[in-house]
Amino acid sequence: MIEAAYQGLLGILEPQAMLLMVGGVLLSSVFAALPGVGVLLILTVVLPFSLTMSPYHAIAFLLGIGAVSNTANTFPSVLIAVPGSAGSQATILDGYPMARKGEAKRAFGAAFMASAVGGVLGAIVLVASLPILRPLVLSFGSPEFFVLVVWGLSAIGVLSGKAPLKGLLAAILGLLIATVGVDEKTAIERFSLDTAYLWEGVNVILIGLGLFAVPELIDLAVRRTSISETEDLGSGLVEGIKDVFRHWWMVVRCSAIGVWVGVLPGLGSSVADWFAYAHAVQTEKQSERFGTGDVRGVIAPESSNNAKEGGALIPTIAFGIPGSTSLAIMLAAFVSVGIHPGSRMLTDQLHLTLAMVWVLVISNLMATSLAMGFAGTFARLSLQPFYAIVPVTLVLCASASFAASYAHEDLYAFLVFSAVGYLMKLFDWPRPPVLVAVVLGFQMETYLWLSIARYEFAWLLRPSVLLLLALVVFTLLLPFIRKRREANRGEAPAASPDHPRLRAGNIVFTLCFAALLACAVSLSLDWPLRSALIVYSLAGVGIPLALLQVTLDVLGIRRHRRSDAAPAGPPDVVRRTAEVLLWIAALVGGILLIGFHVTLPLFTAGYAFAYGARWRVALALGALAEGYLYLVFDLLLHVLWPEPLLIPSWS
Repeated sequence: MIEAAYQGLLGILEPQAMLLMVGGVLLSSVFAALPGVGVLLILTVVLPFSLTMSPYHAIAFLLGIGAVSNTANTFPSVLIAVPGSAGSQATILDGYPMARKGEAKRAFGAAFMASAVGGVLGAIVLVASLPILRPLVLSFGSPEFFVLVVWGLSAIGVLSGKAPLKGLLAAILGLLIATVGVDEKTAIERFSLDTAYLWEGVNVILIGLGLFAVPELIDLAVRRTSISETEDLGSGLVEGIKDVFRHWWMVVRCSAIGVWVGVLPGLGSSVADWFAYAHAVQTEKQSERFGTGDVRGVIAPESSNNAKEGGALIPTIAFGIPGSTSLAIMLAAFVSVGIHPGSRMLTDQLHLTLAMVWVLVISNLMATSLAMGFAGTFARLSLQPFYAIVPVTLVLCASASFAASYAHEDLYAFLVFSAVGYLMKLFDWPRPPVLVAVVLGFQMETYLWLSIARYEFAWLLRPSVLLLLALVVFTLLLPFIRKRREANRGEAPAASPDHPRLRAGNIVFTLCFAALLACAVSLSLDWPLRSALIVYSLAGVGIPLALLQVTLDVLGIRRHRRSDAAPAGPPDVVRRTAEVLLWIAALVGGILLIGFHVTLPLFTAGYAFAYGARWRVALALGALAEGYLYLVFDLLLHVLWPEPLLIPSWS
């Protein structure tokens, strides 16, 4: 083992291999900070070049790109609440509130150090667990994987301790969205609205942007301030680094969660950060501070998403089963250059396995140093006025949405989920469960049917399944136990929406959700049972929970009538909200009518000028939007733009 480790290190430290690793880290860091681009695009572009490399060079270059893809994506997540990639979504929940409090530097310091520590721990666990996890993973069948997915969903569903019922309802909504598309078991079209666009389901990028980015942009446009509510950014970079070591035990636990999620096929970084965040909320003291700008809410997901890469390499190396989509692309290149997944990776090619471990460690340290160097520059963006941040971010969101499948329907779906996200934020519904449930929905349904087809219902009595089900029950009961303890200590519960209109709107929103489930059942009555059972199950659980939530809200209105005179906010909130909604509608309408290349620079410059920017600044922002569009989509992706309705020759 020591000789193989030394041989692998020498192979990676060879000058050309190191140069390729540095290039991969730089590429990944630059493009990870751009929403809608991400590591998959880079790997796809460089794949043809990597097929002619030696094994060490391919490992250094490709793993250098993939291993650090969840480091620089923290920049947009913290600054503008736009996930740089799937692995940085949970960081928004506390990272963006920290930026609003003037603690962007501290958030960056904590995130980048946690990413580095998590990446190194993931590499260590990879080495230590190779002989252990192989028989363990092979002993798991579809029943265990099904209950593991349910466990993860239950943990995310009750993420909001102040409204666990709403969290479970949000998870059910996400599972319902996951059923959209052609069912692979029966080839039945489920909720496709007679359009081919929905045959493959709803892209998770659209859901993430709509649920998280747009509601925060609306809030920023209504406040009409900079992201940071203070002019002093402080010297929080070092403080954020110290935070990681203050909470070292949480970092270790969340890194282990990232490794474990990486081991499980089909999950990947889309949920590793959420699992770690949910674990932190449920196990850390003063959990009510999560979601308000608690640095622990940044450390937990960031330590997990880079550690996931080490875990994802375990099934890739040991079984030839890619632990993530990015590793599936790498695996194709590895096989082409003579790397053979399976038993040979633990015997005569052990030096290549340990070379991968060295790349994980070195590249994470490189990416962290690079990101730390630019943290102060990016943090100053939080002091820029709203008229610069809002239009530029909306341009990023619109272009990233279009990149989902390069169709106008992407924009419609983006608008729908933006509206849903805004209403969920308004009525205090937790949004993370929707996104995670969409990611896990397919796996959950697949594992359920495999379990029934193989074992009928006898699998429910397997000891491993019973143990995991006990963990699910404990996870569901934990927030209620915590609330009861807080009540016994005399601590005041978290306030729900205080204005009577918000309470009434919350009731209407919940009833609409129950009606949506009933409508889904009605549409699925003619489907085969294998396709419809998941819908019946969701409605059977969701409708009673929704009615229970409505009952609690009605009782809450009666209990708090005396406080109903409190105003909902400044008198111009409604007017400002209507304004920004009109701007968003104008953006999408302009794209459809006159195209991206005309609309995006005009929209950016027009919004900035309308709200106080000098004309030179407005024109510069418009040019920035056009430059981003041309560089990424025309020059790099070679996108064929759809023809606008009014000027089709400008496609």
